[in-house]
Amino acid sequence: MEQVDTNSTSEAFEDYLERFEIWSMTKKDVKGDKIVAHILAFIGREAYSLLKTLAYPEKPISLPYATLKELLLNHVKRTSFECRERAKFHKMIRQSNRKVKEFIPKL
Repeated sequence: MEQVDTNSTSEAFEDYLERFEIWSMTKKDVKGDKIVAHILAFIGREAYSLLKTLAYPEKPISLPYATLKELLLNHVKRTSFECRERAKFHKMIRQSNRKVKEFIPKL
């Protein structure tokens, strides 16, 4: 499997993790603790560093796969939501026929 792109969308992260889970189902020896070791090896240096930050003070290898997955997905969803809201804010322009007191609450 390729490394995960930490700048990708939350949907791409979900797809990656789903593909990893499918891959792990095809391997007889990837169960329990080994699934954590495999995902940490596959995701790449950048994503591993992100997971270390998100899991602090715990080490990623000591956490169950479900927790690692939740940490990553929550981070990506929150980040993409903030970016989307920021972009919406910057695109807002008051139209000449709209009153300021109608425009301000939308900010």
